[in-house]
Amino acid sequence: MIKLTFFLNSRDSLKQSDEVELELFNSIFDKEFQESYLFVKEEQIVLDAFYLEDSLEPFLKNDEVMRLLKKDGSKALPITLQGEEIISTKKLPSVDDFSKIFDMGIAVQYSDDISGTQRLHGEDF
Repeated sequence: MIKLTFFLNSRDSLKQSDEVELELFNSIFDKEFQESYLFVKEEQIVLDAFYLEDSLEPFLKNDEVMRLLKKDGSKALPITLQGEEIISTKKLPSVDDFSKIFDMGIAVQYSDDISGTQRLHGEDF
C-alpha cells in the first residue's frame, strides 16, 4: 500500500504550484488512475488531503507537521508525507518524486504556448 498525506494551505494556494506538479497531484486523485495502478502494480493507493482553511485538527494531530509549521509558519506548506515520513515541504512532489513513489516512469507532455512544440518532462515508461 502507498499512503500519501498532503497538508495544504488552501485550494487557492494550489493554483500557485508548478503546473506539472499540480497536474500530477490532481491525476493521482483520479479513481481511474488508482484502479489502473492497483491492476498493474497490485498495490493500493491511499490518499488524504487536508486543507488548513478547512480544519486545523489534522495538522495538530501530526507532531512533525506541527514542528515545521512552528518553525516556518504556513510557508512550510504544502507538506507531503509518504506513510509517516515527510518527503516534501514548501511544494508539491516533483515528477521525479512521484516516479519514485509509484516505482514507475512518468512522462508529462505539454505544449509550448509560443511555438506549439511539444516538450517531454520526466522519465519514459
